[in-house]
Amino acid sequence: MLSFVGRTFVALGGAYLLRALTDAAVVPLPQGLALGAVYALGWLVMSDRAGAANQRTSAAFHGLVATIIAFPLIWESVTRFQLLTPNAAALALALVTSLTLAVALRQGSQPLAWIAVLAALATPLALVAATRVVLPFAALTIALGVATLWIGYSADWVLLRWPAAAVADLMVLALAARAANGSWPDPPALVIATQLLLLTGHLASVAARSLLRGRDVNMFEVVQTAAALAFGFGGAVYVARATGFNVAAFAAINLAVGAGCYGVAFAFLARQQVLRRNFYFYTSLGLILVLVSTALLLTDPALALTWITLGLLTTWLARQTDRITLNSHAAVYVIAAASTSGLLTAASAALVGPADTAWPSISAASRLVLLGATACWATPISRATATPVIGRIPRLLITIVVVWSAAGWVLNVIAPALPGAPGHAADAGVIATVRTIVLAAAALALAWAGRSDRFRESAWLLYPVLAAGGLKLLVEDLPRSRPATLFIALAVYGGALIVAPRLGRARSSRGG
Repeated sequence: MLSFVGRTFVALGGAYLLRALTDAAVVPLPQGLALGAVYALGWLVMSDRAGAANQRTSAAFHGLVATIIAFPLIWESVTRFQLLTPNAAALALALVTSLTLAVALRQGSQPLAWIAVLAALATPLALVAATRVVLPFAALTIALGVATLWIGYSADWVLLRWPAAAVADLMVLALAARAANGSWPDPPALVIATQLLLLTGHLASVAARSLLRGRDVNMFEVVQTAAALAFGFGGAVYVARATGFNVAAFAAINLAVGAGCYGVAFAFLARQQVLRRNFYFYTSLGLILVLVSTALLLTDPALALTWITLGLLTTWLARQTDRITLNSHAAVYVIAAASTSGLLTAASAALVGPADTAWPSISAASRLVLLGATACWATPISRATATPVIGRIPRLLITIVVVWSAAGWVLNVIAPALPGAPGHAADAGVIATVRTIVLAAAALALAWAGRSDRFRESAWLLYPVLAAGGLKLLVEDLPRSRPATLFIALAVYGGALIVAPRLGRARSSRGG
């Protein structure tokens, strides 16, 4: 080992000799840098020959010498000598890294691969700090991330891809940060294309492995896909909006990709029990891309109506295909539609908002969303997904949206007939009592619906709603109501406490 270290020092001494000759103008600067590059390449060739002779330690030290010479030489060519532009430096780094990784793969030397990857990541970071130029080095690190991903697939050197992916994500994030600062030295189209390259390059690799090779997605692919969506696609959207670039074009492309993910999942993966993670991966990716892309292409109320339509479609497909995944997607679409349309905001104001503040009205689009959510709730759930409790959680979420929104809608309809509308000399005691009546009616409706196994989730909500009613009496009715209105509230709520559990027990006795 000492002899290897000593030989390394001698080799580095030769590099410094070339440097001294160049600094003394004995050798012109361009020729001196070229001699340094040839000198580094010679040690890389020696590394390859040592590896072919099964001298792995010697090969690693030779590769280390080549790396120590080549990468700092490129850095100085940009920062000190100004002989290379950042674009040319990125190409040179790509060439040196490719040659070193090729030698490492040819000889099966994982240490040499680590040396090349770490040097290829550190040098662009240093050049970005020195030159404030990000775009070419971002493209370089993205390409290196994809290359290390495939090296992991082929050579099983799976740890190499983690640092490469992290630096690529950081570079793409830096591109978005420059847009936030208002400095755009590069054309927005190139910046956005580079950011999207992070997502498309990764997804293309994952698709090739999972679909063509028939492998299940692994932890790295899931994590990096999430990062690529956030930093790549999200950053591209941010830069497009900050620079005034047309967002619709690549939003439409990603919408098509999202629809394709759904198609791939159901056409090729739905029946493959051994690759179940792939099904969940592609459907989740499709959900995210469809949500984000439609949000970029449409505005409310068209967006809310589109999402509730997708909720109805996925609810029907879940019934036809017995897929819990689609029930979950239906719940996401319903919640997104109810939130975007303002339905949840208006219902919340009517149910828990202050009486002296005007409630927002429920628009026509919000009423259509409520109607669609009710249709999703009323659609029978498949037997396969109804058996486990986890299979009914998405339907439970839809039930919560329907009950909350319907109660708020009823209050919104009743409000104009109250003595003093909300926000205009409203009677806080009257409003509190009406809210208690609506809450009691909701509890009775849940108890009645829960009598059927088809709406089992309604029975799960019964006691939480009754508990919320008791808490509301203490917090709102008792401090604000007059004796007359408080009498009505207590009588109605007490009746609900008596009747609702009996309805629930009637269901249980029939089930027994």
